[in-house]
Amino acid sequence: MPSIVSDERVDVVLVGAGPAGLMAATVAATAGAVVWVLERLSWAGGRLGVQVQSLQGPRSMYGNSSGRDFGFHLVERATAAGAVVELSADVRRLTSLGPAGFSLSYDDFPGSSLPGVMLSGDAQTAVNLHGALPGRRALMVGSDDAGLLIAADLLGAGAEVVAVVDESPVVLGREVNAEPLRDAGVEFLTSTRVVAASGGDRVDTVTVGRVDSSLHADVRSFDVDTVCLAGPRSPRTRLSNMLGCPHSDKPVLGGLVPVHDRWMETPLPGLFVCGDVAGVENGAVALESGRLVGLRLAHLLGYRHPRAGEQERLARGRLAYLRRGSRGGMRREAKAAIAVEHRRLVSSAPTRPSMHHR
Repeated sequence: MPSIVSDERVDVVLVGAGPAGLMAATVAATAGAVVWVLERLSWAGGRLGVQVQSLQGPRSMYGNSSGRDFGFHLVERATAAGAVVELSADVRRLTSLGPAGFSLSYDDFPGSSLPGVMLSGDAQTAVNLHGALPGRRALMVGSDDAGLLIAADLLGAGAEVVAVVDESPVVLGREVNAEPLRDAGVEFLTSTRVVAASGGDRVDTVTVGRVDSSLHADVRSFDVDTVCLAGPRSPRTRLSNMLGCPHSDKPVLGGLVPVHDRWMETPLPGLFVCGDVAGVENGAVALESGRLVGLRLAHLLGYRHPRAGEQERLARGRLAYLRRGSRGGMRREAKAAIAVEHRRLVSSAPTRPSMHHR
């Protein structure tokens, strides 16, 4: 089992090569820090790295790039800046060494099979990265934009999508993503949940029913060989829990989120969070949270980014834009409340040691 220990000269270790981790790596490495990025999967870019459609978001950030192309671009920028990106490296243990930093160990990731009932992201990975069709007749559970786009991927690869079901009374994703599925004859069943799935070696039947209804007439069965679950994402807090980091329950951000300040630092010195770990939003927000982490780490380690002020203004301006509107305002308020909690915890704790260039 490989291990990074305190006597190796690694300034920054980023766990996860999604957009946030790769942006943080690029910024910190550009400033001169020695940066490693460890990714448990065999590709980089996170959810963006398996998306073949053009990314939906600010054109100033994405242009007309597909998720896969943009993921490749992020990796190229990180490695050009000097960061080391290691794939198939699953962090198993993370231990605080106090002022000395952290020790972590990681395993090679063996890969996973593609069962008949799977997360929608696994189906997307099979189609867009491996060119493998996970099944011929699929039911998509979840009508958010991710579910709709992955259903379109399955259609494009030659599968039949028999229906999209969601417990919500309305389709949650954008109509522009639902329209191609409607045109292809995919049935949309809102206020509907999965009652049961059955089969032998593989799922062959799934039964759905109306929410809050026990009438037999409201129950339907579909012959399928694949069920894709596009449920809501939640913050990945396994490692922060391992270190005893305090968390705050913010449903609008996906659930329990490690407490952090406006620079994404937790109450544990040297431990930062960004991307989905800091609260589930979108890829554009993840990029900017990673930019802030990279800037702050470089500063605390004694490095100087050539355009630090410009980069901070860019990140904070984009975050303000991305958190506009009623839903964005709820996320903005949740972030502000987490920052207040961070200040309270830090002010009541013993004096924290400063990070410094070793």
